[in-house]
Amino acid sequence: MRPLLILAAIAFTLAACVGGNETGAASKAGRVLILGLDGTRSELLEIAAMPNLNRLRATGFTDLDAVTGDVSLSGPGWASMMTGVWCDKHNVVDNDATWANSQFDIFPHFMTRVEQIRPELKTVSVSHWAPINDEILCADERADHCGQVDEVINQSTDAGVRDTVVEILNTDNPDVVFAQFDDIDHAGHGTEPYMSTLGGFCPRTTGSLDGACTVSGINSEYIRAAEVTDGYIGDILTALHRRPNFQAENWLVIVSPDHGGGGTLQNQHGFNTAQERRTFFIVSGLRTAPLPGKPVTTLAGLPATTGNSTAPTDLTGAKIVDVAATALFHLRIAIDPKWGLEGQPIGLPGVPAYIEKPIPSCFNTTSFSADDRKPENGSRGSAAPWH
Repeated sequence: MRPLLILAAIAFTLAACVGGNETGAASKAGRVLILGLDGTRSELLEIAAMPNLNRLRATGFTDLDAVTGDVSLSGPGWASMMTGVWCDKHNVVDNDATWANSQFDIFPHFMTRVEQIRPELKTVSVSHWAPINDEILCADERADHCGQVDEVINQSTDAGVRDTVVEILNTDNPDVVFAQFDDIDHAGHGTEPYMSTLGGFCPRTTGSLDGACTVSGINSEYIRAAEVTDGYIGDILTALHRRPNFQAENWLVIVSPDHGGGGTLQNQHGFNTAQERRTFFIVSGLRTAPLPGKPVTTLAGLPATTGNSTAPTDLTGAKIVDVAATALFHLRIAIDPKWGLEGQPIGLPGVPAYIEKPIPSCFNTTSFSADDRKPENGSRGSAAPWH
């Protein structure tokens, strides 16, 4: 697999008033907005009508061949993104039982690091999938209250996430905002509000570049969910660049899913296949830079996967654990080696040279199968749909 790295000179509102030199707002500590899109395959960015994500891509770093861990479920995916470490450290390898074994006291949510080092910054986490806040940020093993993060908000709909973030950007003064959208994943599973007969994480027809979908067809609801979510993102970006002091605030926008889907079973995920582990990584702001030595290409230039049960053979490039490190770097918070972070800052000028490191495996073939995988839950031990 080869990452897609795009640097374009198209003007976007995040860069329009500052330009390309490293002076003014771009040279000082900035603010961060992270948009998490559950279950979103990279192909959606080139197939669905997603003009707002394309605006971010136009002036930023984009890797359409980023990768998550080999247990491609939301529990370990979001845990790795928020903490900057892999499953062998945070200990979450499903969506239910292993929350009880998590080590978020040792490897906390990155916003906890922010509050420890720069408590004057206002931090906000808004999520449709409640365990991101309830189990990762506000973990039972933590002695403090949700890592002292200023606002921790769960919403029951993606529209609610959008409304909350827009309101905060319009009326408050946040420095770090995380917003998680869940409906694209719902559409892949064929669950509300995007019901379909079989569901499917299938943005292309059988025999597509990214591997055949398990049964036969493209899931139009999966594409529609992506397009609706992009509209929500547009509302958030509008609120962002209408902030009175936006030009001086030096916002960085990071976008990443937690996993893909449809590799082993059309409407599921969780296994170690290219379709389920392939994600994307967007970094957009006043100045961005590519990973050195990587070619500029498009999704069509990526090597095809060979089947629904094929594990990815190339794990180089951006990784889900790089989200936290990139956010910390932009906030000018030095990463202490004692933290044990495995992610690295990417997509920004001045970051250290990227070092490829092995990704630990937490996938247990003897205990993890299509028949006994735990459903993704709202809390420890509760039942909920696949996620």
